[in-house]
Amino acid sequence: MSESPELLIVGIDSLIGKALFTVSKRGVPKVLGTTRRLATISAGMPVVYLDLGKLEDWQCPPTIKVAVFCAGITKIYECKNDPEQSYRINVTGISQLANKLLQQGVLVVYLSTNQVFDGLSPYPLPDDPVSPVSEYGKQKVEIEQQLRDWGKNFAIVRLTKVLGGDFPLFTNWVNTLKKGDIIRPFSNMMMAPVPLSSVISVLRLIIDRRSEGIFHISGDHDISYDEVARIGARTLGLNPDLIRPLTAAEAGYNEHIPPHTTLDTECLRESFGIEVTQVVWTIEQAFGEPQKLVGS
Repeated sequence: MSESPELLIVGIDSLIGKALFTVSKRGVPKVLGTTRRLATISAGMPVVYLDLGKLEDWQCPPTIKVAVFCAGITKIYECKNDPEQSYRINVTGISQLANKLLQQGVLVVYLSTNQVFDGLSPYPLPDDPVSPVSEYGKQKVEIEQQLRDWGKNFAIVRLTKVLGGDFPLFTNWVNTLKKGDIIRPFSNMMMAPVPLSSVISVLRLIIDRRSEGIFHISGDHDISYDEVARIGARTLGLNPDLIRPLTAAEAGYNEHIPPHTTLDTECLRESFGIEVTQVVWTIEQAFGEPQKLVGS
């Protein structure tokens, strides 16, 4: 463990947690990460074991000033298929840990999602009424409300689709197209993706400035999955004629599909002078990353 850590990152095995931990190890304040994977812990590394389902004996170092919550069950289908287990982690566990930290005067930074809205309207504002449809969104709303009831020392960061590192869907599309086979992306499923690097930049600003409130990180507009696939094919010089879109219903997918996933990001401009990221650039960068082609 690092001496006198001031920044706690809960869940360094997640996409965002890992990236934030890697960046934070190189700077100030000193960082401490948590993991449920014992293999991640090694001598000399500022990492400790923490299971959100077993918090009874866990003690937070008294020097911690900011805690970023990156852990939890984030797959929508997992929350739907096992609501009891996902609630135990995403609500009960996170609530218990957040309360411990808030009582210590720690600033709690909680990663949330556009799924707290039903997606019927584009660009909801941070203070617009929430309207979750999925179990995952409902669990996020419950923690958000607890933090808002606390009234201070919290930052809620709502995110749309985050692209960075390996994204299995893109990898599968690329490998399939390279073989000369057809892919069938959904024509009526949307995303408003943001690059992982932008998310980390905003989180670092919140940490460094001890910023409180609700923040939205979103791409500038919604784009359908089949159009995403076409941008990827164009970026890599692959045959777009192999892209044969279909609707989610035609593929047997019967879950709620929000027509909009965007969030209003004026708060980023007002608080940090940050402009919204253009989705086409984000997608081109994601497909252009070498790790996307693993296995091709």
